[in-house]
Amino acid sequence: MKARRWVDTNDKMLLKSPILKLLLFSQLIFSGVYASTPYQVVYLKNYRASDGLPGSQVNYLMQDSKGFIWIATDKGVSRFDGQHFKNFTTTDGLESNEAFRIAEDNYHRIFFYCSNYRVCYYENGLIHKLRSTQRVLVQPFANMFFNRYNELCVNYGLETKVYSFAELKSRKHPGQQPFSSIYGASEEEIPLSEHDLTLLKNELGTAHFNDTTAKINTKPYRLAIQQNHLLLITKDWVHVYQYQKSKLIPLAKISFTGNVTSVYLTGKNTFAVTTVKQGTYIINYITGERKNYLNNQITTSTLIDRENNLWFGTYESGIFLSTNPDVKVINKESGLVNENVLKLNIAGGYLFTGHILTGLSYMKLSANKNSPIGTLYLKQNRSDFNRVTSLLPISGNKLMIGTDNGIFGLNVSNNNPLSWQPILYQGGPVKGIVQHRDTIYFLTSQGIVTLPDGTGYEFSPIRVTSLVWQKDQLLVGSLYGLYKLATPISMKHFKYVRILADKGINAVKCLASNGQVCAIGTEDKGVYLLTGKTLSQFTVPVISSGNIRKLIWTDANTLWACTDNGVSIINFSNNYQTYRVSRLNTSNGLPSDNVADVVRHGNDYYIATDQGIAVTQNLWNTNLSRPILLDDGVPGKQSNFMYGKPVVFNCVALSYKSMGKIQYRFRLKDVDKNWAAAPTGEKRFDLLPPGHYELEAVAADRFNQLSRPLVFQFTVMPLWYQQLWLQVIAVTGAIFISFLLIRKYYLSIIGLQKKDYENALALQRERQRISSEVHDDLGASISGIKLQTEMLSRKVTNQPVFKEIDAIHDAITDISTQVRLIIWSLDVENDEVGSLANFIHKQAIKLFDSCDISLQESISVGEATIAISGEKRRQVYLLVKEVLNNIIKHSNAQNAFLAISLYKNRLHISIRDDGRGFVPDVRKHETMGIRNIYARAKRLNADLKIDTAPGKGASISLKLNL
Repeated sequence: MKARRWVDTNDKMLLKSPILKLLLFSQLIFSGVYASTPYQVVYLKNYRASDGLPGSQVNYLMQDSKGFIWIATDKGVSRFDGQHFKNFTTTDGLESNEAFRIAEDNYHRIFFYCSNYRVCYYENGLIHKLRSTQRVLVQPFANMFFNRYNELCVNYGLETKVYSFAELKSRKHPGQQPFSSIYGASEEEIPLSEHDLTLLKNELGTAHFNDTTAKINTKPYRLAIQQNHLLLITKDWVHVYQYQKSKLIPLAKISFTGNVTSVYLTGKNTFAVTTVKQGTYIINYITGERKNYLNNQITTSTLIDRENNLWFGTYESGIFLSTNPDVKVINKESGLVNENVLKLNIAGGYLFTGHILTGLSYMKLSANKNSPIGTLYLKQNRSDFNRVTSLLPISGNKLMIGTDNGIFGLNVSNNNPLSWQPILYQGGPVKGIVQHRDTIYFLTSQGIVTLPDGTGYEFSPIRVTSLVWQKDQLLVGSLYGLYKLATPISMKHFKYVRILADKGINAVKCLASNGQVCAIGTEDKGVYLLTGKTLSQFTVPVISSGNIRKLIWTDANTLWACTDNGVSIINFSNNYQTYRVSRLNTSNGLPSDNVADVVRHGNDYYIATDQGIAVTQNLWNTNLSRPILLDDGVPGKQSNFMYGKPVVFNCVALSYKSMGKIQYRFRLKDVDKNWAAAPTGEKRFDLLPPGHYELEAVAADRFNQLSRPLVFQFTVMPLWYQQLWLQVIAVTGAIFISFLLIRKYYLSIIGLQKKDYENALALQRERQRISSEVHDDLGASISGIKLQTEMLSRKVTNQPVFKEIDAIHDAITDISTQVRLIIWSLDVENDEVGSLANFIHKQAIKLFDSCDISLQESISVGEATIAISGEKRRQVYLLVKEVLNNIIKHSNAQNAFLAISLYKNRLHISIRDDGRGFVPDVRKHETMGIRNIYARAKRLNADLKIDTAPGKGASISLKLNL
């Protein structure tokens, strides 16, 4: 065991000396400090070097104004936030790794007194050393703090030693201060008169305390102030005075003997006495109440933080945290043979606890909370698998005990536990026990057995888990659902039906009834409450977990749900329509989150866990402190970040009761709709667009309490090419260049359109010229030749010669017709739909004049001028002519119908007859005429439809977009 280096006024007395080692050894074998003080066993969370502390030897504990816990050890100092230890050593600037005292000044700087008699301080994340070479002397029994003037003070003996350094920025005293002024850590100040000093010295003298004993540290003493109380502190007693009207009035003297290491003020009207191997005693010097914690440890420092948690520093075991000292714990230290408690119940005024392998433990419930604990072993067939599965008290001060190897009865009416003899009623595993009227029902793996008659009712294998009577109905839970037994139960083989399967109740682990409603605990869906025909559900986050181990009604309106994440207490009102929920877990003082059972005795609630039994009277978390969320960055840290650089913020939430189970939530204001959860307080952005932002952060503790929001305001600065003025210039330039390019493009388009217009105009003129010349020259010549052949045919009487001349005449007539068609198609004056319709009409009349087919026409193109090119006119005409010729030559029709219409620039030509018709698919490939019709329609990009069948005529429809 490493000794601490304390110094005396001569800088010679070290704890490492042989004399003091002998003194320490004598303290280790000394008896307890207070034989009459009851020892308080509470749940203590232990943090050691393996958990992040720089060392397990703790010299001092302190909480700063922000809420951080500071720990001085022999290997450095540490700042603890409930989750992480932030350690500082000589590498970080600490004067020495062994620090003895910590104090906060009025500027919220944290000062450390180290083993080299030097002081350094923490500010803005860094350790700073003082420029002064002056040594500071803090004796082992002394206390170090800052007064209202920001002077470093050390209370020892009957005076306050004041140190001033330039870095302290101490304020001037308002006037001449008495030499004997005593200061306190909370800005208190008491000027001691000569009469007061005489009073204190006389008190010390009667116990042989004087300046010499203080200097050599054999009988040290000091003064301390708490509000208007002055405390004269020694290792044997504390004398409390009230400072009133400039004089001291004695109030009380609290004495103690034994192995005291130090005495510290811990809170309002309380101080703590740390000892060797007797733990820490917390004493209220007004009421005289004393409590002892952490027995069998060498305690060095004690702290009560602002959440009312208890912190204990030890010489070799690190620090211990008690989040709720009001919750007492029964464990091995209390005499419990096995801390893994599976079942609880009360019979004959005794609390019985069921375990695995070790049977039952029992303790008398009386006003004396420290009754001895006894153990009762059950004779079972298998010693390797003998859990206690059920405890049920019945009338006559009897206890029914269910185990993995059978059901036992225990008569506890005799108040002598040594005379108790468990009786085995039946072997085999027992899943649960209930009593209904005078009959006991216990559940086995294969069915239900009743006592005292021993009748059994077999089940099919459904993996039963629990049973309960609910309004004269026996319900059985299994891993395959919830079953109701048909009543009355009078046969060996009986009926049972599954219920509530349609409500999602599948794997049932436990059942509990208060006579009015039934609670159903499931494997993963929480608790269902069956109230009449109404079914309601409670699961995460309303309760601690969805996996329910056991349900207990401690009264008609209070239901306990035991889980592996603590126990949830649901208190109902308004006929089970409203409720409130409270949670108990290690953050409330339970020794473990793994809760197995609960039983009530008066105002006390006994809670079974795998680390012992918790005893409490407070079920409601009404005074829990909300987490405190702090910016953990350096003050004055940059709030402007260049685009592309990572943006990182750090915050820390202080909630020591949550024991590290903190959830952080972040969102960018006016950007994110939902909060993003994170396990740590670091938030990082890698590529935020330039702009001004507000990052909101909150912290949720283990009880889903939210901290006040913390807002980080920051700006992401654009790069040079992202600057607004540059972007404006770039956009303006781009618009101007685009304007020039578009202007050039449109000018080129206009030029092309002008050129196309000129070409079209020239083409039109050329067509007009060709049409005129063909009409005037070629047309006249052909007409002359035609006239000459007609005259010649009249003069010739030779029949063969006449036929040849007549053939020449017909050929010339065809040529004349083609020439007229060419002239018509070339003439730009005919480039409109009306001209096309009129031309088709005239040609159709000529075609049908020489045949017996009657032609009926319907032409409706309106008076509007709709343009159509010459080539399209020609192709349309030739297509129509081909169709009309086919009707004349092949249809054997009596009537033909021609319809031409125009609707919204869409030309529709319909031709039909009442002739013999044809097979269109065959004719399409066999005749040139049909092929020509399809070819011309394709050239026109028109819709062509031929509807015909043998003996049903033919109909041809042509639709052309103009």
